[in-house]
Order: sequence, then structure tokens, then C-alpha cells
Amino acid sequence: MCSRVSSMWRFLAVVAFLCALSRPAAAVACLEYDTVSLSGRIVRQTYPGPPDFESTTKGDEPQVIWVLLLDRWVCVVDPDPRLPREYDEHEVQLVLAPDQYRQYQHLLGKKVIATGKLLPGGARYDKRLVLTASDIKSARVERN
Repeated sequence: MCSRVSSMWRFLAVVAFLCALSRPAAAVACLEYDTVSLSGRIVRQTYPGPPDFESTTKGDEPQVIWVLLLDRWVCVVDPDPRLPREYDEHEVQLVLAPDQYRQYQHLLGKKVIATGKLLPGGARYDKRLVLTASDIKSARVERN
């Protein structure tokens, strides 16, 4: 009986260790839903829209969104229990005013620092996290 319990604890320890290794090493402290600055690369992603929200190849209107692919995985834990907790997120949907899309178009595909209000995504958005960006700046790439 003791060797069985001992083996079980060793197995659980190995599983816990492997789970810890599988998490990104660059994880940062948890954020709150508030004004934040996040760094990453801006990309466009396309999703099926109306009428069926299933497939652009079957006639649904393509919905193009801008996404910030984060340099570091983040978690969001807010003191307000009504807001969702998010862990190990690496994509944040950027929500901009129409003129901001034109203003920042030259930054698509580039490394940036985006500042704005971090909000939960959910039903209105394609991603779990949303940033209503007030400013996006090109990030300088350090060279050795």
C-alpha cells in the first residue's frame, strides 16, 4: 500500500513539473482590466461574418480584425468577480476608431507598443481580450 501511494505522489510530482515546464517562460504578472501598455506585432485576421458566421468560402461576409500578437503571454485577474479571468493569453483584439485604422496601417506586421483600455472580449468580439487603443507606437528593435 505504501509503495503504491509513494508511486502515485511521484507520478503527480512529475506531472506538475511537466505542466510547469509547458507554460511560457516569459509570462508576466497578471494584469487588471484597466489602462495598459502591451508590446507585440499587429496582424490582420479574417473570420466569417453574416449571414451564417460559419465560412467565408460558403458566402459569409469576411470580417477582418486587427490583433496584437503579444511578445509575452499575459493573464488578467480583476478584483471585480463579475469580470472573467483569463490565463495564458497571447492575442488581444485591437479596437480602433475608423481613422485610427488608416493612421496605423503602416504598422501592420511590425513590432509595436499599444496603450489603451484592456477589456474582456466575449460575445461582441472574436478574442477573449480587447484593447481599445488610444496610442500605438513603433517599438525599436534592439540589435546586438
